[in-house]
Amino acid sequence: MTRIKEKYGLLITGITLGVAYGILSRLVFGQNATLASVTYLFIIPAILGIIPLMFSNNEKLKSYRNIIFIPWLTIATFFLTMLLFGIEDFLCLLVIAAPFFILGTLGALIYRFVQINKRKSKGKLFSLVLLPFLFAPIEEYIQSPSEVFNIKSEVIISSTPETIWNNIVEVKTINNNEYNSGFFNTLGIPRPINATVDIKAVNGHRIGNFEGGLKFIETITEYKENKEITFNIRIDSNTVRQKVFDQHVLNGNYFNFVDATYELETIENGQIKLILTSSYQLTSTINFYGKFWGDIILSDFQDRLLDVIEIRCEE
Repeated sequence: MTRIKEKYGLLITGITLGVAYGILSRLVFGQNATLASVTYLFIIPAILGIIPLMFSNNEKLKSYRNIIFIPWLTIATFFLTMLLFGIEDFLCLLVIAAPFFILGTLGALIYRFVQINKRKSKGKLFSLVLLPFLFAPIEEYIQSPSEVFNIKSEVIISSTPETIWNNIVEVKTINNNEYNSGFFNTLGIPRPINATVDIKAVNGHRIGNFEGGLKFIETITEYKENKEITFNIRIDSNTVRQKVFDQHVLNGNYFNFVDATYELETIENGQIKLILTSSYQLTSTINFYGKFWGDIILSDFQDRLLDVIEIRCEE
């Protein structure tokens, strides 16, 4: 034990301080520690990769294996600590994992180059830990662009337009044995339960109910019977669960659902192509990354919902 402490004591100290820095930054940033923050998603991971290497000698820095292993060990320990203490849930960590591990490694590589070739004072390099806290207030004054993205899913159904229409305007309660839950449902994305409508016409109100009590309040904006229906979407904020991911995304100010459209298109052999298109808005300086995950999660949700409708219509 003493031998391990002598050989790796400083490195363990560096990893511990790196984890502590990560936890501190997460607590300080609070609800701003999201996909909408350049500071949290890009700058902090790079610094997490640098901190433990400040406690390594140049011999260790020359090993590229250490440059990858040490930052990854620090970030993995940081993630595990946040998960165990309930600061983040697994889905949040999955979404931010790629930037953290990639930029943590990049930060370590830059530090290696500077320290070996320039031999900068480690005291000066320690001042980097202040960078996120200096940049974050500036980032708040940068106007974030808003963009609307569409995700389309479709299914071919052997049924009549009337039958399909009755299964999409209103959705009867979906039993567990009807819905094929997937990876994202296991991680906490709520599955649909049912949808009710008060008036089947433009300006009618449609309520979408989801697992865990989440409600979508929807207003019908286009209604062409047996052909097309569009409704805008507003989340009832009072029904959003206290889970970290739900609060970040559904009660945040950078992601909003816009609307959804069902279209029925008659194709050959009398079959119907049912198309579901959802629109969502992102408001951040890194919309491209939010779009990557938004498309994946919404596409998965839509495909599973259309599978339910297909089975019901062909019974």
